[in-house]
Amino acid sequence: MNSASRPDHHTENGFENRYPLPEGKRSFFRFLRRRLFGNETWPKAKHQTGKTPITPPDLDAIHTPDPEIAQVTWIGHATVLLQYQGINILTDPVFSDRASPFKNFGPKRYSPPGLTIDQLPKIDMILLSHNHYDHCDLESLRQIGDDPTYIVPLKNAALLKEAGIESCLEMDWDQYAEVNGVKIVHTPSYHWSSRKISDRKEMLWGGYALTFANGFKFYFVGDSGWNEKLFTELGEQYGPFDLGLIPIGAYEPRDFMKAAHVNPEEAVLIKQVMGVKQAIAIHWGTFVLTSEPVDEPPARLHSAMEQAGEDPNHFIALPIGGTHHHIHPPQEG
Repeated sequence: MNSASRPDHHTENGFENRYPLPEGKRSFFRFLRRRLFGNETWPKAKHQTGKTPITPPDLDAIHTPDPEIAQVTWIGHATVLLQYQGINILTDPVFSDRASPFKNFGPKRYSPPGLTIDQLPKIDMILLSHNHYDHCDLESLRQIGDDPTYIVPLKNAALLKEAGIESCLEMDWDQYAEVNGVKIVHTPSYHWSSRKISDRKEMLWGGYALTFANGFKFYFVGDSGWNEKLFTELGEQYGPFDLGLIPIGAYEPRDFMKAAHVNPEEAVLIKQVMGVKQAIAIHWGTFVLTSEPVDEPPARLHSAMEQAGEDPNHFIALPIGGTHHHIHPPQEG
């Protein structure tokens, strides 16, 4: 593809965010130096057990769902099971103890998965947002296997082949596909990708907007910082949505994380500009990735919804293992 015909987010060195904002100096080594020697007090995973609400999963509902009611079960972090119209969809499956390339080093899970892989129903589709270790865990994918259709951003199929996954559908931003009768568009997010020090932005990242046969619309943001121009444009192009997964955690220290992760107040802005009627909070309560207290995000989310003049019940933080049931279209009375 020559430079005259390629999309703006395709560059000679990989991919770039749409409408990039000044990000300052950000690198793994700068992050590690700040983590180890900075002034912030970071939570320790071993001290966080019990700070994220956990409930036993409703296995009967999960294995015999009502096909007319959309249900989402929060397994942990960005791993969510969406079930609707007989289709089972899993987002960013991470079931391992660490979000890391190393077995004994890196962010350690302090909240167990709400479901084990063996407890999952037959998965039809997996949505992968990007290749960071807290979203793309090859060992989990190996265990899940090659039966589901994997929907991945551009250049990620080669990575999944390392886990023996061959049935990948790679998508570019704003590209459409149809799988199991569900229309899918790969949406931009404001983020980046990397599995090692030298491959930053070589693989694409993003979210997904799904439309089911009856018009029900579902949005998975993926990982993202707040970019008003980007999300306003996406909302006009693809919204509104009946149900959505929006990240709320891993946002401090703010000057460093702002370009990568939204805070709860910005998560509410995403809900508003994307027209998400019912949002489920993700990307919190599972791994210590940043310096905010691990139980702070849902409390700030509740306050942010009230301050925005919205009903806090329309953007909820489920307990791990908890299931939300969503009727479409909403019943009156």
